[in-house]
Amino acid sequence: MLRGIFAIRLSPKRILKFAIGLTGIATLSACHSFPLAPSEYVQRLDQTPFVMQNRSEAWVATPTAQLVLERRFRNVSEQRISLPNRTSIPGENLILLQAHGTRYANVSRFMPVELLKIVGGVPAPFTSFDDLTLMSEQDALGTLTWAVWTNNANLNCVLAFRRFDGTNRTVPLGAMAMDMALRNCVYGTVEEALEPIGPGVTGYSAMSVGLGQRPQMLSPLAGPLP
Repeated sequence: MLRGIFAIRLSPKRILKFAIGLTGIATLSACHSFPLAPSEYVQRLDQTPFVMQNRSEAWVATPTAQLVLERRFRNVSEQRISLPNRTSIPGENLILLQAHGTRYANVSRFMPVELLKIVGGVPAPFTSFDDLTLMSEQDALGTLTWAVWTNNANLNCVLAFRRFDGTNRTVPLGAMAMDMALRNCVYGTVEEALEPIGPGVTGYSAMSVGLGQRPQMLSPLAGPLP
């Protein structure tokens, strides 16, 4: 009787179905990655190297961009754009951009502290995020938030943030939101320091600005350009 039961369980027809099932599981595993824990996901993203891109590939049309670096891991893409620093303040002036979220997943709340981890935390001359005195205003692209450090002698540094959600301008293809941070120190006014994050720059991608041409504001309905 045991031999009969064993024969039924391993009959050729059942063996064939079992083999097909294993093949399907193997194919599914090859095509889809299993979800990662949040801590593991962040670690994998941090381990992904930045790759240099042409300045024309920048997601914002910053005319003073010196270097554009980019990295991608799953549904998150990041750009780091270096700007000139002609002041005595150490460290580089830079723009940080992170595009994330899909139409299958909710976009999390904007957390500037998490975005700044790309560069190891709050950049000098600012110290702790909790110590920042933040100011906000509404412009053509939504809410702009920033803090100011000054030596009261025409040297001003700003640490500024904003989010694009696809309604105020297009975001990189496949993403639902793009977060932006700016650290910029200049000999000049606060308004001049904020120019790289203002609507006159961030409303366009570098690709949309031709040499000698007037840039066109990117509409969320215009297409997949970042």
